Amino acid sequence: MNCRTCDSAPPGPGKEPPLVSIIVPTFNRGPYLERCLRSILDQTYRRLECLVMDGGSKDESVAVLERLAAADSRLRFLSEPDRGEVYATNKGLDLIQGDIIGIQASDDYYAPDAVQTSVQFLLAHPEFIGVGGDVVYVDASGKSLGRGAITYRGRLSPERLKRILVLRYFVCPVIHGTFFGWRHRLARHGKFDPDCSVCPDVEFYLRVLAGGDSIGCLPRVQTFYTVHPDMGAVKHYHKVRQELNRLYARHGLRWYHHCLRLTLGRALSYFGNPMRSPFLPGVARELREFWTMRLKRRAQKP
Repeated sequence: MNCRTCDSAPPGPGKEPPLVSIIVPTFNRGPYLERCLRSILDQTYRRLECLVMDGGSKDESVAVLERLAAADSRLRFLSEPDRGEVYATNKGLDLIQGDIIGIQASDDYYAPDAVQTSVQFLLAHPEFIGVGGDVVYVDASGKSLGRGAITYRGRLSPERLKRILVLRYFVCPVIHGTFFGWRHRLARHGKFDPDCSVCPDVEFYLRVLAGGDSIGCLPRVQTFYTVHPDMGAVKHYHKVRQELNRLYARHGLRWYHHCLRLTLGRALSYFGNPMRSPFLPGVARELREFWTMRLKRRAQKP
């Protein structure tokens, strides 16, 4: 399909609002998939399409997709073996038609007005290439875990890139499942990098910022992030750390920057997060997770 050029200015009288395309890469996420897709199709903003890139799931995923696609023409899907989430997402970028794009994990789901608030922000602030928001962590049933993560408060810009990486300890200044951006402007920065198979979002947003564009902030919950044992951040913890370290080095972080990240940056991230865990339970959880990952790493060694 040919890409449609869009105008980032607010639509004038009689002009249609921008079409929003949401890509959902998935593989064997049947227990969570319908919840994710219904959160998209039931958005208060109706002018959207959803493209699901399924990697040839062997569970109930395809049956869910067939049923939902038959009921709502805005949902399309492709189910075939692929080389992972990054390749599926990049293929999806060639198939969508929207002016604004978002990418959602199939085990997470949106707040009911997440698309509408993002579109309104982008139309009102054409100086930004995209916008992100906050997340609440939930369990597999959707019950809140009483904690979450917030996006960077303020303008994410090339000039602030290194400072953001140092002072914001928690992984990425943009929370991937909350991001919406102008497709034709994002296309200038290329697609997601297959060499960053577990942190493609971090690499991409850092590349966008380093390339001269700015990202805005919606200080509100846009997505509910599901915590479960099979989530990629848990399964590939050590690979995540390795890729992040390579990205930090690429963007000029030295040993003293890492010292600041692990001390001042960590403290500022924690105390600046209104959805933070209580201190002592949070420390206990991190220690448990660290020990679990250490044991898994030992078990994987030959």
